Parts: sequence; structure tokens; C-alpha cells
Amino acid sequence: MCAHMWRLIVLVAGGLILVGVPSGAGAEGTPFPSPMRVWVDTDAACGVRGRVDPDDCFALAYLMARPDLEIVGVSTVFGNAPLSATDRITREIVGEQVPVYRGAAEAGDVAATDASRAIIAALETGPLTILALGPLSNLRAVFQSRRAVAARVSELVVMMGKREGHLFHPSEGSKAAAFFGHGPIFRDFNFAQDPDAARAVLELRLQVTLVPYEVARRVTLSREDIEALAFQRDVVGDIAMRSVDWLSFWQESVGIDGFYPFDLVAAGYLGAPHYFGCRATGVRIGSDRRAYGPLPGPLSLMVGGLAGSESGVLGQVRYCDRLEAGLHAHLMTALGVGGAGGSGD
Repeated sequence: MCAHMWRLIVLVAGGLILVGVPSGAGAEGTPFPSPMRVWVDTDAACGVRGRVDPDDCFALAYLMARPDLEIVGVSTVFGNAPLSATDRITREIVGEQVPVYRGAAEAGDVAATDASRAIIAALETGPLTILALGPLSNLRAVFQSRRAVAARVSELVVMMGKREGHLFHPSEGSKAAAFFGHGPIFRDFNFAQDPDAARAVLELRLQVTLVPYEVARRVTLSREDIEALAFQRDVVGDIAMRSVDWLSFWQESVGIDGFYPFDLVAAGYLGAPHYFGCRATGVRIGSDRRAYGPLPGPLSLMVGGLAGSESGVLGQVRYCDRLEAGLHAHLMTALGVGGAGGSGD
């Protein structure tokens, strides 16, 4: 498929599906469309000691390899690790290819930062697609300072959200997934780091697409995949080497010889949207009333219902909960090797 792509929204029964359409099939002399202008907001932490997810780093490497995406800038935020670590690591991964701007250091931090000023400047230059891979603290600071620039956001793609009754446990669907035998239960991590920021941004009624855990768990980077990536003599190989502790955690605590690359899947939505099936739905902030039985459960970004039809619904979003086969192979190829031993339904 030609690297340059248009986006087409197709209305079908049951919701919306976003499809990538190759642009190289136009009439002779028709110019290719300009690359999509993208801003990446990240809490990259690959290489931090302990159980730290390397998925942001893989996402950055994937996006920088896409000729159809113009990465205007990258902002850093606390989340997977303190800001001092996420900012340093992001700069190590990005190098000199894209400017990096330091952002919010904690939840509730709405003071102007290099990141918020740079995002405002980018939006004032033209429409921008924003991929948020961490808490939405930087974006809250942007829109609180300059609300009018929200109209320049073409799409906000967020790794966040869950549906009623769905626990985030990696062994879901396996024989070992009895209530007390499914291994660790993950939180809606990016939301939980700064719920007030999520609420403030969602109340702006932006064009928001949620790429949740539910769809990300359908792609696995296996040990074989990581070993293949580690042989590369570039930033991807470095990221793979930094993934060893995370891979060991999944093998020992989850029982899977691999891991779900959450933020890499969200990045894949920008580069290959035709793999994703997305539906329009309402979004609210609240506790899951079904997943935890008699337990209250943590606050989460919940999807379901229509705006105005029930109390607490903040607005409409696209929720991407379906995935076509082939995304795993696409991601591995984009990262420099053919698909090895992972999966993607």
C-alpha cells in the first residue's frame, strides 16, 4: 500500500468504521496529499528499572518511521515514571529527528510549560492530530490557557477507556481466568494518573477516538518478536533491549511469553486505521457497576450510552473495540522486521 493515505469515515449499521484509503490511485498529475500533522504526548519510560512498560518507546519509533505522518513535535508528561525520567528517555529515543518539549510533572499541574506553549504554537499554525499516550495533563494546561485552539484539533487519539463489566486482566478468556486466578488486574492507567485532566479535555467536545486496552490486548509482542527486534542496530534494537524486565514480568506474573504493546497499537491507529473498527458511543467518568461484584471498583473512563440520555455522560467519542487481522505483521514490518511469533486478531 502506498505510504500516503487519506481517511474515510464510513457509516455502517452499528456505528462508525474508519478506513485508510491509498491515495496513489488518483489521476495522473494529481498531487499526493500532505502528510498528516501529528503531535505526540508521551510518558515514555523504557529502560527505567522495574516493571515499566516500553510501549511508548515502540510507538515513537513506529511513528517516526512513517513517511505519511509529519511529527510536528513531542511533549513529555509524568506517568509511567517521573517527568525527569520520561523527558530524558523520550529525548534518547527521538534524538534529533523531532523537537521534544518538557511538560507537566504531576496531576493538576496546569501552569504553562515548554510543552503547553509548543502545542499552542503548533495548533495556531494549522490543524493537528494529537496522539496522547499518557495522562492528559499537558492538554488540560493547553486548553485552559488558550481554549480557542481546541477548534484546531482534527482528532485527539487517546489510549484510554473501558466498557461496563470489563476487567483489565491479561489472562482474560483463558482457562486460568477464574476471578482469583487471572493474574494482575490493570487499571485504566492513563486516566487514573489525572482524572481531572481527562474530564476537562473531554468536556470540550473534541473529536476524540479512544484506543483502549480492550483492543490493544489483541496484539502480542512475543519473546521471539523482541529478540528479532533486538538484533537491529538502531533505536528499535535499543528499545527491545530495554524491554527485558517488562517481558520477564509478563512471563512470571501473567503467564504469557510476551506482552500487549498498548501504546504501539494506539500509534498503529494513526498509521494504519483500516485495521480498526470504531463505533460512536457516549463517555462518562464513574465506577464500573458490574466488573467488581460487591466491590466499588476504581473510577474509570467508561463508555456507553448517548450524550444527554443519562446523567454523567460527557459527550460522544469513537471507541475502537474491533481489530482486523494483520496489524501485528504491519507493526513488526514498520519496526524493521517481518512478523515473528506474535499475534493480532
